[in-house]
Amino acid sequence: MKIATAGDVPPVLLDDDRSKASSRLFVTALAVAFLAHLVLIFGLRFSLPDANSGKGATRPLEIIVLRQAAPSNKKPEIADAFAQVDREGGGAERPEETGPGPLTEIAVPEQGSARLESLPQPSTPQQFENMELLAQLDSEQKPVPPPKPQPPEPSPERPPPQVTAAEILASRDLTIAELRSRIQHSSAAYASRKRRKAISASTREYKYASYLEAWRRKVERIGNLNYPDEARRHKMYGSLILHVAVRDDGSVESIRVVRSSGFELLDQAAVKIVELAAPFAPFPPDIRAETDILDITRTWQFLSNNRLGWEN
Repeated sequence: MKIATAGDVPPVLLDDDRSKASSRLFVTALAVAFLAHLVLIFGLRFSLPDANSGKGATRPLEIIVLRQAAPSNKKPEIADAFAQVDREGGGAERPEETGPGPLTEIAVPEQGSARLESLPQPSTPQQFENMELLAQLDSEQKPVPPPKPQPPEPSPERPPPQVTAAEILASRDLTIAELRSRIQHSSAAYASRKRRKAISASTREYKYASYLEAWRRKVERIGNLNYPDEARRHKMYGSLILHVAVRDDGSVESIRVVRSSGFELLDQAAVKIVELAAPFAPFPPDIRAETDILDITRTWQFLSNNRLGWEN
């Protein structure tokens, strides 16, 4: 049996082994590189800074716009922007600045960020006005709590007044005396009240009808004797209603024209006739016992024959 040696291996087989080893090494290196990239991609995290944190708080930002223009002595009527200081000519050198510019160039911090106390101290009157405006804006953003209602103060309790038995008796006696006075006044008013009786041509009760007839005859007699001459000359005639109140002694209490005749002369003549006929006869005992005043209402007629008549 013949054993093969290295020198007996054909050179083609050695080249294949080397190429396979190189391929394995390349694949391994490629895999390691791929894994390293995956670790880098998924292992690193990026995050934005927190706007609410104290770090990186908003600070005032100053913006200066420089524009190269042709030299001119004429100032623009309306400026595009205002600088902190006069920069006529737009030179390359910037003057040294010590503080923030006007209010339009100061960035107002949002609520929850750095407070107004973190702003630089003002050094000019314009900056003082800017700071006052910012303080006013900041105070308007804070809600003002409503005032707490104050509880009403309790009123001091007063002890009830002490009433003695003597005061109660005196009050009772005063009330009784007042009631007695009212009763006496009512009794006197009732006693002094005039008892009145209204009679007319339609009254049929004998005692009143008899007195009324006697009263009418007397008035008619006096009226015909004193008939107004002017009414006779001007041929005035008509009827009227007259009310006469007669007291128990026959005197006249009042005379009133209830309905006019249309002629003031005839109305006044009727009143005058009653005044001339008074006093009348006193009331008879049967009428006086129940009546103090008789209210007599009759219709008077001034006839065309110059006579005084009555309507029944």
